[in-house]
Amino acid sequence: MQTVFRNHSILIRPFSTNDGPGLCSAARESIAELCAWMTWCSPTYSVAEATAFVAQAGRDWESGMRYCFAIAEAASGTLLGSIGLTQINQTHQFANVGVWVRTTRTSQGIATEATRMLVRFAFEELRLRRLEFVVAAANLPSVRAVEKIGAKREGVLRQRLSLAGEVHDAFLYALVA
Repeated sequence: MQTVFRNHSILIRPFSTNDGPGLCSAARESIAELCAWMTWCSPTYSVAEATAFVAQAGRDWESGMRYCFAIAEAASGTLLGSIGLTQINQTHQFANVGVWVRTTRTSQGIATEATRMLVRFAFEELRLRRLEFVVAAANLPSVRAVEKIGAKREGVLRQRLSLAGEVHDAFLYALVA
């Protein structure tokens, strides 16, 4: 199974045991944006939390429960964010996709390229048939990014997400193999 995908500027790869500090740095830079839209984020996100996530990501990868990738700059290896497949349903061959990119590197096509790489992994390596994206309706940058990769909006999920103490409607997007 190929687990590293790259183009001229970025790569996605499984997290390594020493990625905790870099992941924490990327998340801390992006706290305002992440805490608005990601349930795992808190204003005090720490190296210990990032290191625990990296360790759990490795265990989840081995069990096939979840596949989390670091998004990194191809030339320097600097961590730019994370992308992953969660809520994998082997019976019906679908999974949920989540992605984020550090604030100083947004609007550069990184999430789009990383998602294209993840889609290849999901469809070619894991043989999934469907990928779902549940995006808060108010998260316009994520809505644009999902639409840019060609995912189709399939509906509005009313009161689907609880984020930062508020209930949000979400859009359900999907890509099929």
